[in-house]
Amino acid sequence: MDDELSGPARVLHVLEALAGLEQPANLDVVAAKAGLSKSKAYRSLRVLQDEGYVDHVGRSGYRVGSRAVALSSLIGPRPALLRLARPAMARLAASASETTHLHLRSGTHRVVIMSEDPPHNPDRLGSTVGERSPLTSGCGGTSILAFLPDDQAREVLRGDGTPKRNGLDALLARIRETGYALSFSDNHPALNGIAAPIFDPDSGRAIGSISIAGHEKRLPERALLRLVDPLRAACADLAPRLAAFLGPNSSARLTPLDVTVQNLLPD
Repeated sequence: MDDELSGPARVLHVLEALAGLEQPANLDVVAAKAGLSKSKAYRSLRVLQDEGYVDHVGRSGYRVGSRAVALSSLIGPRPALLRLARPAMARLAASASETTHLHLRSGTHRVVIMSEDPPHNPDRLGSTVGERSPLTSGCGGTSILAFLPDDQAREVLRGDGTPKRNGLDALLARIRETGYALSFSDNHPALNGIAAPIFDPDSGRAIGSISIAGHEKRLPERALLRLVDPLRAACADLAPRLAAFLGPNSSARLTPLDVTVQNLLPD
């Protein structure tokens, strides 16, 4: 098959091959599954990695990235990931009377993987599913960035295309101290938010975050701070199941381009 596929088709073929393997998968396994030479498989994986569709997890190999998961949620059946997350997200949205967002890390970015509106939401503002932003921008990203290992955090800062924000180091230190991040019109005008990290219980690393966002008139800083406890509770509730789905030691199998894990479906 090595010479039968054009460049773009080869990239998509490699993504589909990776999605059908136990995560993470090393280069040899991906190349064999795709029927390609290691060099061609590697070049395709690098293209996918640069665009956020694949994550490189060091010696463990590669796994499907959050941007691919977000895409699958838009064009395919609702995956088990969203089904297992929805109860916690919906309870938090109802409690806060504001929209909640689930963010997953994708390399140097975060991707909105799902949103939940509260009953009788007065107006829906801000992030939509599939939105991708740098980890250095907004509470959904900085709450993840603050809890990455030092070497990964440095990689994020090096890869950020915008000038490093004054006081970013101090901001991240404050997030680590308090356990949450705030944002005031950082990514969307007139939209304030608060976010907390979702930790992998085994590694203690942030794999994503949950944010609550709403209009600045409804969510000044004092109102955001009242949401800290329910936000943390939602993150703690979701963390073990999300880590089982995404973590590098997960035994979950991903079917091609339709991210479903039958054993994680709620009873």
